[in-house]
Amino acid sequence: MRKLYLVFLVLPLLAFGVVGASPQSEQADFNFIIPEIVGVQIGTDPVEWDFSAMAGFPPAAFPAYYEPTTPAARPYQTIDYLVLGFGSTSWELTVEGNGDPAPACGILIGDIEYAEDDGLGAIGAWTAFTTSAVAVQSGAANTGGWVTMYQDYQVNITGDEILTGGSSCTITYTIQTL
Repeated sequence: MRKLYLVFLVLPLLAFGVVGASPQSEQADFNFIIPEIVGVQIGTDPVEWDFSAMAGFPPAAFPAYYEPTTPAARPYQTIDYLVLGFGSTSWELTVEGNGDPAPACGILIGDIEYAEDDGLGAIGAWTAFTTSAVAVQSGAANTGGWVTMYQDYQVNITGDEILTGGSSCTITYTIQTL
């Protein structure tokens, strides 16, 4: 029976590690794996110009600029972007159009313009969309979390537009490390 008591006393000491006078310590190693992540999210609502519902259309003179009817207020688009895990790597957020709206309606991709909005009503310079990627934001390090950028839109109506039941194009925002 004494041998059995000895086993019950020694076995826990072997199972739990160090034994001896106070104090005693053991170490546990912690490993951290930080992935390299880029991300971009845009609002889910489509941007729309419904000229049949616009006051002041058609214009008295051409060209004329019109803002979207949906959403009804600025800023028209929220773009959230993120760069993490890259340290001092450069990155770029670009925008480009997929081509002229289809079916053809007389509005060209270059007739649609965007400008950065500070979210408080101040608008930057207007830039025409193109089918080539154009940088709208860039950096040389992690963003430190999600960053929000706002964009406003307008379309230039020249008088060459034609009736269509619905014409559309796609604008793509891309974030990448360089």
